[in-house]
Amino acid sequence: MIKITFYIGLLFTALSVQADDMLRKSLEGDFATAVLLSDTDAISLGFHDFNPNAFVDISDNLGDEEALELRKQINVYTIPYDFALTPNTSINGHKLEQYITVSGSYLKVERDIKFSNNRSEPTDGVKDEVVTLAGKYWTRYRLDPKWSLISGLKAHTQYFKNSYTYRNPLSIFFRDQLDGNAFNTTAWSFILQPNVELHYRQPSDWGHWEAFTDMNYFYGHGWGEANQGNVGNPEGWYWINGVKSFWEIADFHNYNQSIYSSIRRIDVGGDLQAPLASSHYYEWSLGWLSATPFGDDYIENIGIGINLNYGSSLKGGTIVLLINQK
Repeated sequence: MIKITFYIGLLFTALSVQADDMLRKSLEGDFATAVLLSDTDAISLGFHDFNPNAFVDISDNLGDEEALELRKQINVYTIPYDFALTPNTSINGHKLEQYITVSGSYLKVERDIKFSNNRSEPTDGVKDEVVTLAGKYWTRYRLDPKWSLISGLKAHTQYFKNSYTYRNPLSIFFRDQLDGNAFNTTAWSFILQPNVELHYRQPSDWGHWEAFTDMNYFYGHGWGEANQGNVGNPEGWYWINGVKSFWEIADFHNYNQSIYSSIRRIDVGGDLQAPLASSHYYEWSLGWLSATPFGDDYIENIGIGINLNYGSSLKGGTIVLLINQK
C-alpha cells in the first residue's frame, strides 16, 4: 500500500541510487501489508466504508476524508479452509489438537496520481495487486477447560503486479527509466510467519466471552523483475490483544442468533509501520450472527456488522460481512 508521495519522489530520483532503495522498501511494504490485510483478526475491511466523524465529530484518529478515500481504493478477499488432523496425546494426558489451514487472498489497491493541484493537468493511474497462497500448520494445547495455548507456522507465496498508466508529461518523460523496473512490473516473495497465542474462554448464562494475546512475526525473501531483482526481504511483526463476546439472544427455527462484539489493540513493527503510519491502532466490532443450515464443516455462522479502526492510515468505519466468528 504505497503512498502517492512515493511515486512523485521516485520520478525525481529515477536516475539515482536512492530510487533503488526507495523501490525496495516500497516492495517490502507491499508484501508485508498483504500479510496483515489477509488476517481478519488484525484488521477488517468491509464492503461499505464511511467516516464516523461525518456523523459525530469525535477524534481525527477515528477517521477523515483522506483515510476514507484510501479505504475505498483497497479491495481484499481472503478464503481460508481448516483441516483437523488426528489429535495426539500430549503432556498429562491432554490432547494436542492439530490443524492445517490453507488460504488464498487477493489484494488490490487502485488510485489516481496527481502531480499538482491543477485540475486540467492529466493524472496517471496505478494499480497494485498481490495474490497470496498460504498454508499453515498450527496446534492447540488445552491447559484446562478455559485456557489454551495456540502456536503455528504459516508459509506465504506472494505474487505482486504493478500496472501503471502514463498520462502526465512529467511521468512520460521518465517512462523509459521506470517501465519494467518500478512500474508495469512484477515481483515474488516467500514469507514464513510463526505465531503463538494464549487464549481464555469463559462461558456464561448469556453466552461466553474470550480474551487473547496473539504474537506474529514474519520474514521473507523477494525476487523478480521489479527493481532489477532487488526486491528485498519483507520483515515485520504484529501483536494482537483483545476481548470478544457472544451474546445468545434467540433461537430462530433452530438456528442460534447472537450478538458479537470485540475490541482489539494491534501493535505493529518492521515493514508494517510505514504503510499504516502508526506503531499501533485499535479495532472495535459489533455485529449480529446467525447459525447456518450448511452445517459446521465450513460455514458455522454468518452475519453482518460494523467495524471501526482508530489510529492507523486506515482509520474509519466499515460495514463488514461476518463469517465463522468464533
